[in-house]
Amino acid sequence: MKRNNLFAKLLLVTALIVSFAGSAMAAASAAPKAAAPAAPQPSAPFTETYKSLFVTPEWLKANIGSVVLIDARAQSLYKGQQGHLPGAVNAEWTYFANMGGKAGDPNWGDITDPAVVAKRIGALGVDGKKEVIVYGDGGDWGNAGWVVWIFRTTGFNNAKILDGGFSAWKASGGKTSNTTHANKAAAYPHNKFDPAYNVSTEWLASNIDNPNLTIVDVRSEKEYTGEIRPFGEARPGHIPGAINFDMSNVFTPDFRVHSEEKMQEVLLSAGFTDKDREIILYDTAGVRSAFTTMIFRVCGYKNARNYDSAYHAWSANKNLEIRQGPNP
Repeated sequence: MKRNNLFAKLLLVTALIVSFAGSAMAAASAAPKAAAPAAPQPSAPFTETYKSLFVTPEWLKANIGSVVLIDARAQSLYKGQQGHLPGAVNAEWTYFANMGGKAGDPNWGDITDPAVVAKRIGALGVDGKKEVIVYGDGGDWGNAGWVVWIFRTTGFNNAKILDGGFSAWKASGGKTSNTTHANKAAAYPHNKFDPAYNVSTEWLASNIDNPNLTIVDVRSEKEYTGEIRPFGEARPGHIPGAINFDMSNVFTPDFRVHSEEKMQEVLLSAGFTDKDREIILYDTAGVRSAFTTMIFRVCGYKNARNYDSAYHAWSANKNLEIRQGPNP
């Protein structure tokens, strides 16, 4: 009798457990599912300003011990009699470029592979955290702008240009050094390129007839018209439809960049009235145009991009049309 009572109790307990489990499962299936995590949204494009792009010699004097300094001049100048800024490492434009072959060959002079660029930037002691100041000198190709353009292309926004370069530093009484300097290599974290800063020959050739595109040649007038080809371009002239805006227009006589108000005036007077328009800039090898691309961006032309392969590549491709003379 006791065994039968025990067996009955066990059956009752089992039934209760099964009933509870079934109710729980039904409730779970009836309950709304938790929402899946939202996909990460792309970050907003970096808004360039004068403050984000330029520093003065006076600012650099006060902060020189807390930044990474890069001398973007030719090595002969870095090691020359006049010297360089104390603690600066040297990286001229070719340091970041593919220099295999000769001018006009595919990819010659282009910014090299992103992983290689990241390694070379790290070798300069840049860790992606510490602020970087780059300088060239008045009258050069805007070498400092090319280096900062490369940093922006990799996604690093805390690199700036010393306005006026080496000459402005000396004129302000800044100290110089003749000791070659090297920083301890760092792990630079950015190894991808942002396509918002550069276009290829193929892209430009495919979009050249786009009425919403403005192509800007930043070389001198005589280079543009084809009267001279000082860097051995395969064919003199310019890309069809390109308008000429000499890079020298952005400088004062002492090679300082114009004030923001003056620069806005210069660009508007040159016909650049639509700041939302897609603007592609080029020169012979992509260095002057990289600098000028940064100037356009700092003035609010957020869709300005550099054609890095530049006129060397375009003129060497006989399948691509060129034009000569003063008209686009």
